[in-house]
Amino acid sequence: VGDTHSFVIFDPPTQFRMCFLSGKPLDDKEKEKNGEKRKYFEDGRQWETDMCHSCCAAPPKGCVACILGGAPMTACCCICFLRHKALQGDMTKYQCCQGYVCRQCTSKCESCEKSMPWPCLCCEAVFCGCFALSATRIYIQEERQIMSDPCDNRIIRFNNCIQILACICSILAIFIEELREIAECINLIADIVYYITSGCMQAQTFIELDKYPTVESYNK
Repeated sequence: VGDTHSFVIFDPPTQFRMCFLSGKPLDDKEKEKNGEKRKYFEDGRQWETDMCHSCCAAPPKGCVACILGGAPMTACCCICFLRHKALQGDMTKYQCCQGYVCRQCTSKCESCEKSMPWPCLCCEAVFCGCFALSATRIYIQEERQIMSDPCDNRIIRFNNCIQILACICSILAIFIEELREIAECINLIADIVYYITSGCMQAQTFIELDKYPTVESYNK
C-alpha cells in the first residue's frame, strides 16, 4: 500500500472530509466533536499571505522557502527549522506534534521530549512530516490568533482527498492486478500534490515568522 500524506488543518480538521471544494469553517457541532485542544478565531488576524500565493510572496525568500519546503530531500530540515523558529528557540516548549495530533500516542514520548528535544523533533519530521508541519502551523495560528484562509482549506482538503484516493486504489490493486498501473499513477500524482502543498505551507509559515518573529511584533 502506498504512503499517504494527509495534513491536519487548523479550522477545520478535515482530512476525512470529502467536500474538498468547500472553504467553510466547522459548524458548532463539529467544533464540539473536535475537542478543546484547539481554539477557533472568527475575528482574528489574517495570514501575511495565503498558501496559494506564498511562493511569490516576499521574494526571493518565499520562493526559496517553497522550493526547499517542497523538495523531498530538504523538507524535513525545513520542518525542524520552522518548529524551532515558531518556539522562538526555546526547545523546552517542544512537544511531539505540539500535542495537536493523537496525544494518546505522542504522550508516550514525554520523557524524551524534555531530555532530547532535537532528536525527537528530527524523528517527528522524518517519520511524521505532514503532521509535524501541520502542528507548527496550528501552533502559530493559535498563539497569534490567525484565522484560517478559505483557499488554504480547499488546498489542504484537496490534498487529503487525493491521499485517501491513492490509499484506496493501492489496496484495491493488491487484489485486482489490472488496477496496479492506475494505482501507481495515482500514487505519483498524490506525491506531487503533497510536496507542492508542503512547499506552499512551509513558505506561508516561514513568511509569517520572518516578518513577525514574536506575537509582540504585530504591535510594532
